[in-house]
Amino acid sequence: MSIQTVTTIITEIDQAPGQLEAAIGTARALDAHLHVLALAIGFDQTAMMGAALDPIPMGLGVEESLERAKALGNLATAQLADEDIRWHVEPIVGSGASSATEIARHTRFSDLVVQHRINSTGDQDRTRRLAETILFEAGVPLLLLPEEAQVTAPPSKILVSWDESATALRAARQALPLLTKASYVHVVMVDPPKDAPDRSDPGGAFAQYLSRQGIKCELSVCNQSDGSVAATLERRATELGCGLMVMGAYGRSRLREAIFGGTTRSILTDATVPVFMAH
Repeated sequence: MSIQTVTTIITEIDQAPGQLEAAIGTARALDAHLHVLALAIGFDQTAMMGAALDPIPMGLGVEESLERAKALGNLATAQLADEDIRWHVEPIVGSGASSATEIARHTRFSDLVVQHRINSTGDQDRTRRLAETILFEAGVPLLLLPEEAQVTAPPSKILVSWDESATALRAARQALPLLTKASYVHVVMVDPPKDAPDRSDPGGAFAQYLSRQGIKCELSVCNQSDGSVAATLERRATELGCGLMVMGAYGRSRLREAIFGGTTRSILTDATVPVFMAH
């Protein structure tokens, strides 16, 4: 298994340079092709026309969106011109209603999507919706970076969150190109159930699986801190000096997490450590 195509989606002029730098570093570290989507989100004309009293010209917003996508694409092309990686830039336009469909259609043949999380007011929902589109609609793993975080090489230490779930195993398998480059991998289990089938050796079979991949790893079991699995994982990642966390996303349903909260939602909005997640 390898990561041959890395995609990043830029939508804002001021955000683009930092995110491109992170995506370039990731692609270079993995010797992968970088695909840049320059996405301009235009008006949802159908919704606007349904709410309007007077007819709205169908071309409203189209030219502006095309120009914005072109400007984003030109910015990316200029930044990539002197880089020593394989790359291409693709300007696209989507409306509010169709942007998720466009993102899924243009990322489903990627092996990894790299995105910065924006922490400004009102952007938490946008981060969550984008993550869910990538993870569920495109079926591609996501490397989510805190604002301003950069990736110039595979982290030497990586934390893998393990809870015996299929999503956690899938995330670990898809992260193998990064895990095999790390000098050390810390497998962390938070409050494993006492009646689990492997209660005598929690996580032992998974650690053995990683070891057979040539990965030097260590397993630890810990209790929740601050009443949150997400906070516990972040604390352990910081204590262990890990530059990346790997975890399965949405082990419970999205609806249940939306109502009751959950580890994935907390990580998406609050994580201060880069996170590789897959569903």
